[in-house]
Amino acid sequence: MRIVVCNTKWATGMRRNILNEMIFDLNPDIVCATEVRKDFFKEPANVIYSESDYGYNTDGRYKVSLWSKKQWSNIKQFLEYAPQGRFLSASTDIDGKSIGIVGVCIPWKSAHVSTGNKNRKLWEGHLSYISGLERFLQGRTDDFQIICGDMNQRIPKTMQPDNVYEKLQSMLSEYTIITSGVVPRINKQVIDHIAIRGLETRDIYGIPRFKDGIELTDHDIIFAEILKK
Repeated sequence: MRIVVCNTKWATGMRRNILNEMIFDLNPDIVCATEVRKDFFKEPANVIYSESDYGYNTDGRYKVSLWSKKQWSNIKQFLEYAPQGRFLSASTDIDGKSIGIVGVCIPWKSAHVSTGNKNRKLWEGHLSYISGLERFLQGRTDDFQIICGDMNQRIPKTMQPDNVYEKLQSMLSEYTIITSGVVPRINKQVIDHIAIRGLETRDIYGIPRFKDGIELTDHDIIFAEILKK
């Protein structure tokens, strides 16, 4: 199974066209796109979206979307006990196996601190989201699971507070974070991650956010090929 994770930075026009070309040249089975407009995908079949309301002006923007070659089932957009509009969970079929996919866009440290609802302290929304996601994951029974998207932390820890890093590590303690450390080809750490359970990695690398001198987004693209153990 080939999976691509890309924060599109609300791409339109030329950026949208180039990102679509880059993503689908990789022949993915699954794409997790964060900070995405509803018209982003040029192949719109089997695209699902998170809730539209994430506390800011939405204007056709979604924090998380999932694209698949196959149809989705068991779709869930609402994450209890956590900031809304940043979560999407569903199942799809790959080679006759049902795979549970969770797409996330964990709030950055200053979400709703000085902008948006202005009712949070630094890292408050981030920690609240992780707590809600941890409760959700404890009830999952899928044999094969993938959590992917914008997690807004580098792994291993860089500048984030110890308690914030430890909270994310605790949530993912039963998963293998295949994007931890320096990612091949881009040779740096990332904040977009893929975590797997019941699966193993055959290939993992990053694709630079620049093409022909143009910055397409503010996150590098992540590609992984994943197999059943």
